[in-house]
Amino acid sequence: MQIVSVIIPYFQRDPGILTRALNSIQSQHVPDDWVVDVIVIDDASPCPAHDEVRDLHWREPLRLKVVSQENGGVAAARNRGLEEVDQSSILIAFLDSDDIWPANHLARAIQAHESGFDFYFTDNRRPGFHESHVYTFCGPQTGEFIAASQQKSGVLTIPTDVMVGLVVQEFPTQASTVVYNFGIAPLLRFNTDLKAAGEDMLFFTALTSKATRVGFDLDSIVECGGGLNIYFGNLNWDSPKCMAIRVDQLISHRLLGRMVNLSPEIQKRNDAVVISCRRELAFPRTPISRFPSCSIRTNRRARQSRISKFYYSVRPRPLHSRCAR
Repeated sequence: MQIVSVIIPYFQRDPGILTRALNSIQSQHVPDDWVVDVIVIDDASPCPAHDEVRDLHWREPLRLKVVSQENGGVAAARNRGLEEVDQSSILIAFLDSDDIWPANHLARAIQAHESGFDFYFTDNRRPGFHESHVYTFCGPQTGEFIAASQQKSGVLTIPTDVMVGLVVQEFPTQASTVVYNFGIAPLLRFNTDLKAAGEDMLFFTALTSKATRVGFDLDSIVECGGGLNIYFGNLNWDSPKCMAIRVDQLISHRLLGRMVNLSPEIQKRNDAVVISCRRELAFPRTPISRFPSCSIRTNRRARQSRISKFYYSVRPRPLHSRCAR
């Protein structure tokens, strides 16, 4: 039997959210020669995972494991999941605890794998934010590439170098849509220093750079839910956590050159993102008077501390003289 391991980082305050995600796994059409190992990492959630799974009944080919740990953030939770997977697993899938897969998600990912794809992803919708992440939210280049292919159905092949550039500049690969071949990067892990943003961009850029064949499923879409979400819940500049998101985005793109051997063209795109992030931090789009004074002081201290610790440590030479590594 071949194994696909599903990693769910879990931290929610409201009951029923994880149960809904797990129900979508139980609804999957799993091929006869595959087993699905579901690993829930309870990251000290206020609503315990064991309460959510107590009334769910699991049987082959589905297996459930709940692991509890001290709160460390989504990156630490996903890393713990990667440590817990059966090392004979063929495929790794991520599912955020408030998201829902369509019933054929794993079957289509397995079919793509058997057709030679080692990185598979789909579109996603997020009510209140976007109906299509790939076509309307993440940026124009991903949608333009798909449109230019003139392929209307099935799994579209995206060249590795193109995909790396898209992840760096637009990030079309929301974690719950991704299924990948564990063998291409068994030791790759998320950066746990990035608590608010950027850890997934670093991970998926490194991962897609190792893929020999990347596929985007034109016929599937994942439903993203409305549970606790550090990123989408704090994008406005009047959110106290918005500054942390902007700082982590800057740090992650400055770290990228150390993790991935970027081509000169993609390095240029990444440098442009860095410049944009620095400008946003210097000139917030919302007047500073809209921030509560306590948040201003907190954000300033947090920004100075984090930049001192990470940002300046990853600037070995000016941007214009950096070489692709």
